[in-house]
Parts: sequence; structure tokens; C-alpha cells
Amino acid sequence: MVLEMKTNQFGNLPTIAIGNGVKKLGPKEGRTNQVSDVRLTWKATGEDTGYALSLYEMDLPPGKGIPLHSHPYAEIFYVIGGHTDFLRIDEAGQEEWVRCGPGDTLIAPINALHAFHNRTDKPTRFLSSSVYYHQVLFDAYAPTVNIDDPLPPEKEHTEEDGDQYLQLLKEAMRFDMYFPQANAGNGLEVLRGIKRRNSKG
Repeated sequence: MVLEMKTNQFGNLPTIAIGNGVKKLGPKEGRTNQVSDVRLTWKATGEDTGYALSLYEMDLPPGKGIPLHSHPYAEIFYVIGGHTDFLRIDEAGQEEWVRCGPGDTLIAPINALHAFHNRTDKPTRFLSSSVYYHQVLFDAYAPTVNIDDPLPPEKEHTEEDGDQYLQLLKEAMRFDMYFPQANAGNGLEVLRGIKRRNSKG
């Protein structure tokens, strides 16, 4: 990093040379990953933030979501448009849905089980911020796609799909992401259960 002595409105202060540091991403810019049947676009990656933070934007279509999981770092969600239903587990171990709309923030603390689903008939958009390590699993397993490509068509899941899904959930443990469903005996039933959770609430 080059520092230059320049006279500015604050006097002689060191400043970072022009061209270093600041980065702008416009709408639809950033690396987009396909995660099962949804997509997220990285607006800030570990590489951008000195491996401290990551930030993604997700457009979540109706009837889609990410299943119950936890990780050893907090995650913060900020809803931009539409309504996202977040699933949390209360002190008594009961499931509770929390609906968030534009301007609402939801914080999932360290190791808290949580999920998010669009259980409405309109798209929802939100930002998710966490540590860099949250990005690592997606870098390893979620293919990069063009944000404007059509989503995969809806299909009836097979036993093979279920087996592959369970294997992926087990692999996620290598990245300290825990999915309770990974211990299920039947992956097809897990996929069907997720579909039921995505239904309108």
C-alpha cells in the first residue's frame, strides 16, 4: 500500500494512493452461486474485507428456502423487499416462525439453529452478513452461475436426489455448518419436509 503526503482540507495527512481500496458493485454485480434451487450473490467476500466479513444478497422466490442449520458464528439478515419467514427454536425447544419485512433485521447468534423460507406468493430479497468463513462452504460446493440464467425447473425428487442431498449436508460439517437433517435415514423425506416448510404460512 502506497502512502502519499498531500495537502488536503485537513492539512498534511497521509492518504492511500488513488486506485487502491474502494470498490463499488452495482445491482446484479458480484459472484452468484447456485445453492440447490436458490441463488445468492456475493456483494462483499473475504477477499474484499481482509478475510473478516462476507455479505450476500438473495432473491428468494415463493416456496423456496434454506433448511434448519447452525454455525459457530453469528449471521445478520436485513430484509430489503417482500417478506421472509425465519424459523428459530425457542427456550423450550419449540419451533417459532418470525416474519420479517422491508427494513427488518434478524440476528442469528453463534450456534443458534435457524432457517429461512419464503412462505408467501411474492419474491423476497434480503442481505446476509457474517464472517468470511461463512463463504467457504459455498466456494467449495455451490457452482458459480450467471445471475440472469433461468432457475432449474421444478421436478419431483428421487431417492438418488435425497441420497446426494444427505451427503452434501454431511460434507457441510467439514466447514462447521451443522444441519440436523444430515442424520436422517431417508434423504427423500428430508427434501419433502423442506418443501412442506416452504408452503404458505
